[in-house]
Amino acid sequence: MKEELKLSNDKIESLLNEKAKIWETMQAKRAEEYYYDEIFPLVVNKFHLSINNEFYGKYENLILSLGMSFEPLVLTIKALKPKMVLFLYTEDSLKNLDEVIKWTNLLPSQYVAEEIVKDDPVDIYRVLKKVYVDRWGSPGKTAIDFTGGTKSMSAGIAMAGAYFKIDLIYVASEYNSKMRKPKPGTEELKFVEDPYHVFGDLEKDKAIALFNKNEFVSAYNIFSDLEERVADRDYIFYKLLSNIYRLWDCLYFNECIKEFEKLFSIIKAWRYVEKDLAAYKYYETLYNQYRLIKPLESINLNDKNEEWEYITNKELYIPLMFSIYTNALRRSEEGKNDVAILLLYRVLELIAQVRLAKYRFNVSSPDYSVFNIDKHELLSRMNENIKHFKNFKTYAELPNNSIALFDAYVILKAIEDELIEGINIGMIYSNVKLRNKSIFAHGFGILSNNDFDKFHEIVRKIFIRFCDLERINFESVCSNYKFILLS
Repeated sequence: MKEELKLSNDKIESLLNEKAKIWETMQAKRAEEYYYDEIFPLVVNKFHLSINNEFYGKYENLILSLGMSFEPLVLTIKALKPKMVLFLYTEDSLKNLDEVIKWTNLLPSQYVAEEIVKDDPVDIYRVLKKVYVDRWGSPGKTAIDFTGGTKSMSAGIAMAGAYFKIDLIYVASEYNSKMRKPKPGTEELKFVEDPYHVFGDLEKDKAIALFNKNEFVSAYNIFSDLEERVADRDYIFYKLLSNIYRLWDCLYFNECIKEFEKLFSIIKAWRYVEKDLAAYKYYETLYNQYRLIKPLESINLNDKNEEWEYITNKELYIPLMFSIYTNALRRSEEGKNDVAILLLYRVLELIAQVRLAKYRFNVSSPDYSVFNIDKHELLSRMNENIKHFKNFKTYAELPNNSIALFDAYVILKAIEDELIEGINIGMIYSNVKLRNKSIFAHGFGILSNNDFDKFHEIVRKIFIRFCDLERINFESVCSNYKFILLS
């Protein structure tokens, strides 16, 4: 093997053209010797000169498939000068490994050789995992050159490489069919775009479907992966929105609002550089949603000392109620009826607390003197209102601890609050009993779609009545709180 020549690119091309003409006139055996003695050293030199700056120092580890032609592997190794190499060979191609080592001068400590089953993608994956993941620890600055081997072998290695997020490269060339070798000097190192650029749309569709099913964590994970691998601002938007809705779903209002503001800041910057993005289509709706919950930015739902403000400040209790209510609707869509009914129960409870708070009555520390009704009269009215309810005990005295949901509605009925006009509190009673059967409350039952529909019917009726008293259009406001669907 001749030492690598130090010639200019023009000089190399001239020599290659000259020697190639001689080479093509030779008999097979002599042509083979002439190629490796006179032509291939020039090819190696020219290939090295043709490497783009983007490849210099980019890869410290190389994984190569070894087929019946060893030359492409020599070109890649000589050009990129990796610190560590993994050769994937078959029983038939092992004989070419010595040639690669001879031409590249790799030390025994610099390479690993693993046999793979020919044309078996599963075996290729297994070997890659064993060496690249388990032994090497999935290092960065790694590339797979899949030039060598059969087409199915190359495809299997490329598929496995894409799965492990390893850069894919190959040696392209024009083929000289007469000499059954690449046309000398046409060899080039090519970078293969991540298959996600092609198949990303499939993953995107999957993530959008998950998003529209309210599976925001799973959608976020896929969009995050796409964002890392594909230069597309839409994926950034989808990822951020998935996280925003996840936070809102969990009632983490403070974090949700911060993420909304982060998203709007990014979208504002994008408008200067790109005109057609998915984010623009949804911007107005999302900004309106942000404004709806912005008042909840500083609330701490775990602080009992602030509960009175939550039920007396309209700017707080309205977004809180609608956030919980629409959350319940989403859980119902997912078939999580027990959770949905618990959320509706909380809406019903909040409504009663807000109405009673308008009389300065706090359900956490009841003071019946706030009502313009004698306590004995109030107790009598409450018992009159519940006397037809089976298994409900008569009130011996006014509830003096934290007021339960149904007790709150009995009080509202007794003081003739406007909310209860035309409302049969017997329906509230029966639905509270239904909720208590849930395994998430006091029972062991699993609630059905029919159970949810019954509970939702009475809650919706009371909520609409409540909104009328608050001078709020229930349908209009509720639609504003519904999460957008991606298309």
